[in-house]
Amino acid sequence: MTHWTLPQIKKTLCQIKEKGWVVSRRKHNTGIGQTLEEELGLKENNISMPDFGIMELKSQRSGTASMMTLFTKKPEGITNAEILKRFGYLDPEYPKHKILHQTITNGKKNARGFHCKIDEKEGKLLILRNRTVLGYYKLDFLLQKAAEKIGNGLILVFADCKKESNEEFFHYKEAWLLKDLDLKQFLALSKYDIRLGVYRSGHNAGKPHDHGSAFRLTRLSEKTFPSLFKTHKRIL
Repeated sequence: MTHWTLPQIKKTLCQIKEKGWVVSRRKHNTGIGQTLEEELGLKENNISMPDFGIMELKSQRSGTASMMTLFTKKPEGITNAEILKRFGYLDPEYPKHKILHQTITNGKKNARGFHCKIDEKEGKLLILRNRTVLGYYKLDFLLQKAAEKIGNGLILVFADCKKESNEEFFHYKEAWLLKDLDLKQFLALSKYDIRLGVYRSGHNAGKPHDHGSAFRLTRLSEKTFPSLFKTHKRIL
């Protein structure tokens, strides 16, 4: 494993930036990461730094707001069947079945009264309809899942991209050191979806379909991604 100091990584990234456009070493989406690793002389996709520990190296195309599903899992304390029975409404196309499609953004109460609330004393994220608690997720569990998906110690590099003659080129021009996920910020930038419906096509059309409940991160870009971490330092 390569051992770096922060000044060393900043200096090397500056040198890569000064090169300007660099041709991709690999086709398709993985080229941006592979090319950066080779430019840094890395054999593994991580960097060891004395003051920050092991830092995963990630890269992203500038101007691309990514959306990722963190996980799909029903809340504790209630089943999806109970939620559907109590709060579902008849499907207009298949009126023999109840459905329930609800999205909660930034913890705000939606049109049907669904919302989320952090209970710091109990260490839970509560899922509510108006004042009624439907179920909950443990905050430790959410933090673990977020860290698995995003990483919890990153050097994140953004690059401009262009294509010429079937070749992709990258200009690596912005980088951040990110550590210690901020759970409150993560929840503020998340959407929570309840997706209980019916199949719309195929041989299962009209039958119940439990898509589950999912947490999704939206609008992650060079402007929003750093705010997910308690430590976020721009190093390029």
